[in-house]
Amino acid sequence: MSFGEIADQRLLSSVASYLRELTWDVDPDGYQRLRVDPTADVDVLLRLLRRRGLDPTLASLLLDRFESRPVERALIAWDVVAGALLGPGDATLAERLRAELAPLKQIGTSPSVAVPRDRVVALIASVAAFGDHAMPEGSEPLPSLASVAALTASDTAGIAAALAVAERLALAHLPSLALAFAQVLWTRLALPQALDRLIEIGLDFERFDSIPPMTEQDGRSMERQTYFGLRVALAQLDTDTAASILDQMSKHPAVASSSAPALEIARTELDLLGDKPLDFGNIERLEAIAPNLSSWRYASRVACELKIQLDPDLAAVCVDGFLGSFGNDMRVWAQAGYHPQARAALLALVSRELRYQSFDPEAWRALAVFVDGTPIEVALQERSRTQLAAALA
Repeated sequence: MSFGEIADQRLLSSVASYLRELTWDVDPDGYQRLRVDPTADVDVLLRLLRRRGLDPTLASLLLDRFESRPVERALIAWDVVAGALLGPGDATLAERLRAELAPLKQIGTSPSVAVPRDRVVALIASVAAFGDHAMPEGSEPLPSLASVAALTASDTAGIAAALAVAERLALAHLPSLALAFAQVLWTRLALPQALDRLIEIGLDFERFDSIPPMTEQDGRSMERQTYFGLRVALAQLDTDTAASILDQMSKHPAVASSSAPALEIARTELDLLGDKPLDFGNIERLEAIAPNLSSWRYASRVACELKIQLDPDLAAVCVDGFLGSFGNDMRVWAQAGYHPQARAALLALVSRELRYQSFDPEAWRALAVFVDGTPIEVALQERSRTQLAAALA
């Protein structure tokens, strides 16, 4: 098989002319090389998905593990349809995904998010109707959406478990299911930590229609709104708007004096993208305010981008390290792509990703960093729209 044939396999024949600098002679990493036991439990599958993205084989096994939870299966199906490139060889899975989406169609899904903010009440009613069912024997027990919907504010252990599951699912590239746990907690109990989780996942995956309106004016709410505004602007590389948001919101004393970790990291990203003076002390400060960098995707991404900017010779090492923890992310690739001395090593990594993870749209976006990327992005967006529309029809 060639890279051109891989492009055909993922219905991306139009991008074949951009594959010339790739190299076939590249080895998979340990996660890509690992063969998955068909009996693998949920914990194993989620850890592999974290690195490999929405691998159709892993996704199919994960759907099996949620056999008694149709709403959860529907949310997984939405993420796979929206987040993986399914080809002719995945026809059986594609047909299954269309069938699995039925509960979401009844709830009222949309082409932009699985559960819009105004359909969460319907989601809660649906999971309550299906009830709380255990995972299959041998699977790690995970709280169901139905059990989370039944929690009370005094059940701190249950709330902590639900938020932890939401984080794990988001890291496994399953934002719709992750968001659903946070949406249920926020709608039922109005927990600030659930709203924080909602915002973080919604920002990481650009699922903005899942996030409820934020109109409160207290100090914590203003910090939260500033963080949201900064990240939306920075995702568009609009540093002028981001700086204006920060300047305007800093008129509120809580924002001006804030040392909230999320806001500090967003400020660091603004400085990075705005070409402000930075040094390795900035990385030390990131690690001091966010000691859980290994599980906080956004903080880890900014730290990785900062290291690349300060020492371009580390670009390939930093990118590979990020991939090993979080999978592909075009923003990390883009930061590395600014440095021509790293091009050869980075293209070898792109080659690996496309050879062994061609179902991952972010791997193709990595290639787009090093060529005229507009046609690739247009092709990917068209594929995603067509695939999701067909599944939801």
